[in-house]
Amino acid sequence: MIPRLSALYGVDAHSLAEVTDNLARASTPRGDFAVKMFAAVDLERAEREAALLAHLAEEPDGYRVPILVRTVDGAACARVGDGALVVMVWRDGHNKPYTAISDAEWFALGNELAALHARLDAFPGSLPHASALDLDAARTAIAASRDRARAKDPARADAIGRYVDARLALLDARGLRGLRPPPGAERPIHNDYNQHNYLFDGALPPVILDWEGAIAATREYEVVRCLNHLPLVAPAHATAFVAGYRARRALDREGLRWAIDRALLEHALKSWPLERWLADLPGAEAALTGSMEVLLALSAGTAQLAAFFEVA
Repeated sequence: MIPRLSALYGVDAHSLAEVTDNLARASTPRGDFAVKMFAAVDLERAEREAALLAHLAEEPDGYRVPILVRTVDGAACARVGDGALVVMVWRDGHNKPYTAISDAEWFALGNELAALHARLDAFPGSLPHASALDLDAARTAIAASRDRARAKDPARADAIGRYVDARLALLDARGLRGLRPPPGAERPIHNDYNQHNYLFDGALPPVILDWEGAIAATREYEVVRCLNHLPLVAPAHATAFVAGYRARRALDREGLRWAIDRALLEHALKSWPLERWLADLPGAEAALTGSMEVLLALSAGTAQLAAFFEVA
């Protein structure tokens, strides 16, 4: 990897430390760089992240994102074999669980999201839309997961059964409503604007990481999605976030109504936490516990969620 950085980026790295399975920290005489590696199957995601970071670097106002490092040829990302590299200036900082983010930080995050949306309105490229949903196939798979969970761990069968039942109930209640076409324009959104991608470094707003999963969707969809169950478990934080957003941009009431339906449907269909747990994959226990907490809160609090956004 180090020789490739020298040839592609003109960076003489003297060490490379793995941070995650696809991210490394390169130490160089010019400072440290974040080197993100994409396999061939993720080439489109690499190009998407690089293009968005390049666009967001121009005329930044009210937001912070990683600083893209271009290749010696001026390209936003580098092709390496069948895959690609996206290189950024390394930023020190840390993540916080949503419970540790203050009201002032939530306000800053909401305001930052509105600023990002304003800049993304002018993004010249095209992005994929949310995936099509097959409700019948999903219902069958969700129902079958109850028996699979019972066979794996009878002691947790009742708890997981309640989780499965809540998912099926949400699917029935929000399925057709969540499949309606969105009522507003679909423009670029981050699509994973949450605590795992907020980098706190002592200044506000935080740096927003990981743009590879961006899609085209309505602004209201992203607001509802990123707040998740916060309006139910920490309404003061959620209120601060929405106030921050609305300080820059308005939110459409019908768009919020649709976004709630769609977000609840997607929570019902969110199968990967349970599937990873069934497969005994690393980190699956924590992911399933978190997913169960969120889903059960949303299932019990749909009216409260609508009231929070004033769309009841």
